[in-house]
This record gives sequence, C-alpha cells and structure tokens, in this order.
Amino acid sequence: MQKINQLINQPKVKKHFFIVLLGVLIGTLLGYYLIVSEQQNFTLDKFVLTALSGIIIGYSCYITTKLLDKSIPWKKQVGTRLLLGIIAHFIVASSLFLILFYLYSLPEGVLVNYQSAFIKLGILLFIITIIYQIIYFALYSYYSYATIQVEEIKQERKQVELQLNALKSQLSPHFLFNGLNTISSLIYKDETRAKLFIRKLAKMYDYTLKSYHSKLITIREELDFVYSYIYLVETRFENKFRCKISISDDLLETKIPPLTLQMLIENAVKHNIMSDEEPLSIHITSDQKYITIQNNITSIPFKVNSFKIGLKNISSRYLLLHGEGIIITNGNNFIVKVPIIR
Repeated sequence: MQKINQLINQPKVKKHFFIVLLGVLIGTLLGYYLIVSEQQNFTLDKFVLTALSGIIIGYSCYITTKLLDKSIPWKKQVGTRLLLGIIAHFIVASSLFLILFYLYSLPEGVLVNYQSAFIKLGILLFIITIIYQIIYFALYSYYSYATIQVEEIKQERKQVELQLNALKSQLSPHFLFNGLNTISSLIYKDETRAKLFIRKLAKMYDYTLKSYHSKLITIREELDFVYSYIYLVETRFENKFRCKISISDDLLETKIPPLTLQMLIENAVKHNIMSDEEPLSIHITSDQKYITIQNNITSIPFKVNSFKIGLKNISSRYLLLHGEGIIITNGNNFIVKVPIIR
C-alpha cells in the first residue's frame, strides 16, 4: 500500500492521472450531450467510447500545448501564444471528436443528420478551449512568478555568500599579520611612511566593510581602493613588485563587482615568488568590453595560504550578476579578463 501511495504521489503519475480523469469527464459529458440531444440512449458502450475519445483528445491537447510552449514561449509573445493556443486546441479537439464519432457511426449523411448537434458541440468545445487556455495561462504565470522569486532568493543568497567569502579574504589573520608586521618595521625606519601605511590599511578595511552589501560599484571606487592596496604591497615588497594601471577615463563610471581587481592582484601576489632579479609585474588595461589583468609568472611558492575563493569567487559573482564569466589565459603570462558591466 505504501509503494502504491509513493507511486501515485510522483509528479509524472499525478500529471497523467489528471489528464486521464479530465479527458474521461469532458469526453463523457460532451458525448452524453451529443447522443441525448439526438434522442438516443446513452448506453455503456457509448460511455466507454466517449471516455476513450476524451482521453485521446486530452493527450492530443497536452502534446499540442507542449509544442506551442516550445515554438511560441509565453514570456515573449503572450497575446500570440494565447490566440494560437485557442485556435490550435479547438481544431485538434473538434477534428478528433468528429473523426472518432464518424468512425463509430459510419452512416451515410452523418454530417447532415447530426449537423445541429455538431454546431452546438463546436460552440461548447470553443468555450471549453478558451476556459482551458485562460486557466493554463494563469497557472503558468503563477508557476513562472514563483520560480523567478525562488531563483532570485537563491541568487541573492549565493551573492551574499560570495561577498562574505571575499570579505573573509580581506579580514584574514594572514593578511592582517603581514600588514602589522610591515607597520612594526616601518615605525623605526620611516615614521611618515608608517603613518601613511596605517591610513591606507584603515581605508582598505573601511572600503571592504562598506562595500560588503553592494553587488556592484563603479570602477572609479574600485580603483580608489586598489591604489591603497597597491601601496601596501609596494611598501612591503619595495622593488620586487610593480603594478601599472591604464584604464580609460570613459569607463570609470561603469560597474564591477567589489574587490574584483584587488582580489586578482592579491591572487598574483600569492602565487608568485618576488625577488630583485625576478620582480612581479602586473599591468591592468581596458577596452570597451573587458578589463584585462596581466602578470608575468615567476617561481611558484612552495606553500600558498589560500581560501580557495579567488578566481572561482569572481567568476561566480559575474555569472550571477552579468550572465558571463571571466576569461582566463595561462601561458607565458597569466591573463584574466573581467567583463565591464554598463
């Protein structure tokens, strides 16, 4: 009994059960009307015939609906889809009903003898078709709306998770330790630079916390933050690190997910060993579609402390917000292209 209940509760079984039940109900009612209106007895064999006819017509209309949904989507052409749905279902239902009725009776002059009944039947089928299309459209609209709402909530949650992971990267003990260690060494060497370093570090954390809830920020805001981060890295590694930024002024008000450029620079710093003989050189350029971050490849560190969120985090955020991921090229140089969002 439990297996039977599980089988019945399956969506596909429910769908076919509903089609059969509705087909039997409508087919029987229409057949009963057609036969009784002609003052004939509605016998058991006629009940079976009309019920089977209703099931056949029900599945035919179901297949027609699927074909129409694929060829003419509701989202793009609501009016056309509704009108063609009414016409197509009326033609399919009435044609099948007439064919099945003709095959059953086969008398000569069947269309003449039952002409008045067929006219009434056609009117009823047309009304039923309109009602069916309106109900189907209402259910489809509700389902689409509910699906969109659920998907938006999922994307919102995913976006928050990605933003949180990006925030974790900046608040990591390793990053803070390196910053404090640099400050401690600067205090005795150059007090002015130490004060500036502290201000830049504070500015970085302030930006990170403020941009946490923002899905997109302008490139101008991101660069203002990136310059502070570059100062921290240059102070720490001195001549071992160089970063040149050449982004067109007309792109400064376009959008980008927060921390994108900083995370890509940090990714290059983490995965390359820097030395006076082999410095790390990063060049950030732009065209009208992408911002390109390119760095040379030096020796790879033996062990990299990573949260494993860098490139994957950025690509996931772009896919959620823009529908297009980042482009990665790993050859003589490591190149990442991030789309510009307008």
